[in-house]
Amino acid sequence: MESSKVLLDTDVIVNWLTKEIETASNKELWKAPYEIIKLIEAKKVSGIISITTLFEIRFLLRRKKKYSLRQIEEDIRKITVILDVIIPDEIHLIKANTLQADLPLDPFDAIHLSLSIGLSPITLLSRDREFIHISRQFIRGMTPEEFLDTL
Repeated sequence: MESSKVLLDTDVIVNWLTKEIETASNKELWKAPYEIIKLIEAKKVSGIISITTLFEIRFLLRRKKKYSLRQIEEDIRKITVILDVIIPDEIHLIKANTLQADLPLDPFDAIHLSLSIGLSPITLLSRDREFIHISRQFIRGMTPEEFLDTL
């Protein structure tokens, strides 16, 4: 397997951390992200997130999942040991602004796509089908399951 880089979207990380199961289908959404994390830990894949992903994770775990502050910070530490956390610079933010002006992206997705474009070749992993579709205009984008199928 050739080494590759992946930028993980927030939803993929939250699936893994919370062992999320899709209500309608009972699909275990956490399994593919867990397998990807194992590949990253084994240094077979390089895993990257944006610091804005950490912001989103804190918010989601605190507000939506009702995690304790202690548990949230333990999870954040676990994430930052496994994944490279990058901080968008001025150029990334200007590019994100342009992407958001031109495309139907939320602010965080615009930043993630801008970072991905700057880090190309890279694969953006997300559960958001619309975001994946938009990202494919610029880089390789797919779900965690699709990514595992390519290995």
